[in-house]
Amino acid sequence: MIRTAIAAIAVVASVPAVAAPARTADPVAAVEAFAAAQRAFDQTALVEVTAPDFVEISPLGEVDPRDRMLGFYAPDKKVAGPPVTMDERTVRTSGNLAIVTVRYAIGEHALRAVYVVRRDAGQWRLVSAQYTPIRVVKPA
Repeated sequence: MIRTAIAAIAVVASVPAVAAPARTADPVAAVEAFAAAQRAFDQTALVEVTAPDFVEISPLGEVDPRDRMLGFYAPDKKVAGPPVTMDERTVRTSGNLAIVTVRYAIGEHALRAVYVVRRDAGQWRLVSAQYTPIRVVKPA
């Protein structure tokens, strides 16, 4: 279920469905390239936009190192998902590190994602991603 939610986010996030560029000039571009690579199940682009020490934390608290995340995005595992929008982007930068926060809306559900992005040799790469469900309060 959690992988389905993350796949839905990645598969249809509202970013262009193109491979990650060879160089990402800013932290938000790195996050958008990551989402596009997830949506395309483009493992090569995912390798380019993530650092070797990348770690992802799922909405259930599962910790996935980079190799496990890459395995999830094998082309033969590509699935369609519901429409998703990405909004409420915030960026905080300190030297070679940046924290990018976004909100993903998936139908009636939503997640907050926090990405840690590091600049190495002029390229921003993700070192961490964490997804937290946003509780939906239904009217009484």
